[in-house]
Amino acid sequence: MSTTKFNYNPKTLRYERVKISFFNVLMTVIGYLTFGFIFFVGLVFLQNLIIETPSEKYLRAENKALDQHKMLLTAQLAESNRQLAELKTKDVALYQKLFETNLSEESTPVYPEREELLLAGSGDFDESVYQLSQRFSELIHSAKKSSYSFQAGTHLERKDLSYLSNIPSVAPVENFEVSKLVSGYGVRINPFHKGNYHHDGVDIASPRGTVVNTTAGGQISVVKRSDLVAGYGNYIEVDHGDGYVTRYSHLEEIVVRQGQTVKKGQSIGIVGSSGGSIAPHLHYEVIRNGINLNPINFFMEGIASDQYEILVNISKKQNQSLD
Repeated sequence: MSTTKFNYNPKTLRYERVKISFFNVLMTVIGYLTFGFIFFVGLVFLQNLIIETPSEKYLRAENKALDQHKMLLTAQLAESNRQLAELKTKDVALYQKLFETNLSEESTPVYPEREELLLAGSGDFDESVYQLSQRFSELIHSAKKSSYSFQAGTHLERKDLSYLSNIPSVAPVENFEVSKLVSGYGVRINPFHKGNYHHDGVDIASPRGTVVNTTAGGQISVVKRSDLVAGYGNYIEVDHGDGYVTRYSHLEEIVVRQGQTVKKGQSIGIVGSSGGSIAPHLHYEVIRNGINLNPINFFMEGIASDQYEILVNISKKQNQSLD
């Protein structure tokens, strides 16, 4: 049974039926919707507070495991860094002994960002704690194994040091920069007939007067001076023993004599453009047992790893040589 509402009108002294307005209907609808929304939000919040989903259980368990194993992972990180630092120290010491050069030791931590995360108590990285723990254990084991293998397999005698010291290992010009390498070893374009030919060495562009140094100790085996506008021009060959020979071509001046004993880094000539050369440069070759080798493989000392990578990339370009 529907109920009809009446209001008393003092002007007419009568009860009049209440009329339903659009505003009243709108306010009623808005009130119901607001109440429904608040009730729904409260219900969802209460459900999340009381009921735990499988995903939330997994994340809660993972966070608990991260907290429990944080100290273990931190210790393993420190141990792995110590092992790698020890290996680097041994590597630097061996390098200094072999090549008689001073290197600065820099201690670089492994995965510093993750170590900071662990120390801060954060688990904001992709791998799970168990995978990280296993990975660090593998790294430590690998470092120890490499160290033991290196110590067991590396045995140098006095005669070995003499042999190693005579392997070409430095740049053949003073103040060498990787950008000075203009043509590498391999098939290149001949600057005269423009055809492809095999370039047996590398061309290092340098101004006239640049000092040329021997890349290893040895004995001057060939001193050749030539006025012909062809071939190597003025060039020197140094015999380093064990089949190794280096050749320095297109020189302006030669300051050593045949049969002379020279040390690594000793001045032997001056850069020029003699012989079949189109610009001042040094044509440098490394030969062993009569076979030409890629000299880039022997640029070992005085070049950082990133610079050496640039040097290798430049040497692979099949451009025009200078001789």
